[in-house]
Amino acid sequence: MKKIIIALLTTVLITTTLTACGSSNTQDTDLNKALGTKEITVTPTKVTREKAISDRKTVLKIEVTVKNNDKKAIGIGAGNFNLKDDDGKVYDNYGLKSDSLGQELAAGKSVTGNIYFEIPEDLDKGWLDYSVSLGQNPASEWLIAFPKK
Repeated sequence: MKKIIIALLTTVLITTTLTACGSSNTQDTDLNKALGTKEITVTPTKVTREKAISDRKTVLKIEVTVKNNDKKAIGIGAGNFNLKDDDGKVYDNYGLKSDSLGQELAAGKSVTGNIYFEIPEDLDKGWLDYSVSLGQNPASEWLIAFPKK
């Protein structure tokens, strides 16, 4: 009886291991990776798609959590972020919604907000970058995989 139980457990363990190895994710993603500067840390935490006005476009909603590591208040907004594809095409921010990121963040505090981009329906990944102020080189960059509809 003991040998049968051991044989069954071994079979289950091997099957579970092979299944886990066979279902590897082919798209790398930096979702939930905290990056930023000494003063501010940004973590993209969730990505969803929404219907756009155009049938050939979709609105990408990226939720981010921002932490102010500085000793003074810092302004943060959706305009500090850009989205581009592998070919370098930059996608525009999609208007300002009531839950869009955009406020002054007190020292030592965190806030969660959303950034919206209008993208083609077939785009499945992109590079989200954060710049401290407009026109500066990005301080951080994440590869984000977009969910399918």
